[in-house]
Amino acid sequence: MRRRTLIPAALGATLIGATLISASPASATTGGTCEKAAWIGQVQGRPAGLGIHSRSGDYFWHDKYGFHLRVTQKRSKTQTYSGTITSNTPIVGFKWVKLEKQDKVELSADKLTIAFTVVNHGLIDGFNFKTSCADTLTVSDLKINGNALPTGKVYLGKYRQHPASIPFTVHRKA
Repeated sequence: MRRRTLIPAALGATLIGATLISASPASATTGGTCEKAAWIGQVQGRPAGLGIHSRSGDYFWHDKYGFHLRVTQKRSKTQTYSGTITSNTPIVGFKWVKLEKQDKVELSADKLTIAFTVVNHGLIDGFNFKTSCADTLTVSDLKINGNALPTGKVYLGKYRQHPASIPFTVHRKA
């Protein structure tokens, strides 16, 4: 599978600004309404208390702006987080959030899968994305420093729930 690497041309303000993945006009127009529809409760809403030096792990949630993934840790030591996110419809938008030069996010040629590797130094790193009206999303292969990330270090939605297993799939409410 051919992948497209999404690395900003310059660091600094570019990392905070939007880097959009081109989408067909049909999928671009549906993104606004679809993203406002809720997903199964465990992923809805920004995790309570998420901030710099929160508990180590992956934080994943959905809100009216789309999906969000952040990594952070309590101490200022280097840790590498990686994983894969697969949608059942194309990913139509992407925005960096404080990623640095060594961080890598790749979008598959079919625009259904994001593979990421984020090196965290104790602050918050991550990205936001939207789908083209997906109704399922699977998060898999989560690792920290090359080792499987325990489910207790994955925080979902407002209430920071943990998935039962990795990989896990989330569903849009009917």
